[in-house]
Amino acid sequence: MKKFLAFFIVFTSIVFAQVNLQVSAPATLDQVNIADLDVSKLKDLPLLFTIFITSQNPVTMKLHFQVFAKIGNEPESILADAWTLPFDVERVLSFTNQDLAAGRTNIKNDGNKTKVYEDKIKRVKELAQSTGRLPAGSYRFVIQLLDQAELSVLASWEKIYEVMNPSRIDLVAPGYQSEVRTQFPIFRWVAPYLKEFEIYVYEKLPNQTTPEEVVSGDKNLRWRFKTNDTQIQYPQNALPLENGKEYFWFVKSSITGSRGIEEIRSEIWSFKVNLGEQTVQITPNLTPEQRRTIDNLIKSLNQGGNSEIANLLGKIVSDFQVLIDGRPISASELSELL
Repeated sequence: MKKFLAFFIVFTSIVFAQVNLQVSAPATLDQVNIADLDVSKLKDLPLLFTIFITSQNPVTMKLHFQVFAKIGNEPESILADAWTLPFDVERVLSFTNQDLAAGRTNIKNDGNKTKVYEDKIKRVKELAQSTGRLPAGSYRFVIQLLDQAELSVLASWEKIYEVMNPSRIDLVAPGYQSEVRTQFPIFRWVAPYLKEFEIYVYEKLPNQTTPEEVVSGDKNLRWRFKTNDTQIQYPQNALPLENGKEYFWFVKSSITGSRGIEEIRSEIWSFKVNLGEQTVQITPNLTPEQRRTIDNLIKSLNQGGNSEIANLLGKIVSDFQVLIDGRPISASELSELL
């Protein structure tokens, strides 16, 4: 763990006292695998950062690395405070985290000054046991280039990474192997911290037996769409889903991890479209009691010789509504029905 040092460094360029420091790596990190920090497995260690140091004149300097962590409501604590022995930069020096771990540079760790806070690192490891990833939190990395006597800072850099571990997309609706009563269902899912999604809807063909078969090609792809929301309706301008057919759907997203861009997929769920037989019913807005009251009033008016008023009242009370399957019809459904 003594090489648990500053890594994942965004590209920057800072110039102090004719020394130029350039460091490149991912600008953001959503999750970090603990295994990617294990310097005992050099063959599996991913490329995490590259550092370029240039100087107008030969110079002897030191590197100072610090790593801080803030997890949950806990206060920020330091995980590592590492120093190197003096090393020479003729004019240009570049190295990666892989080079440092394998000892392929002339930069050596100063064991007398370097301090690793084992109690803090143990806490991080305990939290990471169930997932194999750094626990969600803020991780701050600081790098300084100092002169040999440590009297002046030649260049410095600081970066905070918000590690979220957004590793799941949970589908909500249409439910698993459910039925929908519309050709334009609303799709919903839950995915904390993820921001961009792509939804896929496939029609199950007769010769396909598994979800993987259904979503393996584009010939039966019915809809594909990118969105920043976690709820979206199947669009009216897409090929309508057909009554009696089965459809499969899933959602995917991507994150930036310690091994680059990683894809996250939800499970594959299916649903059937069952529109059923629609019953169209026209009914007055009046309740039966109100209707009887009006009828009795019209009858009384006719018996009293006020037939004109009775006829007028009968025409006025012709306010009806159209119901489909017991619910009020929408304007679009009424237009289609007509």
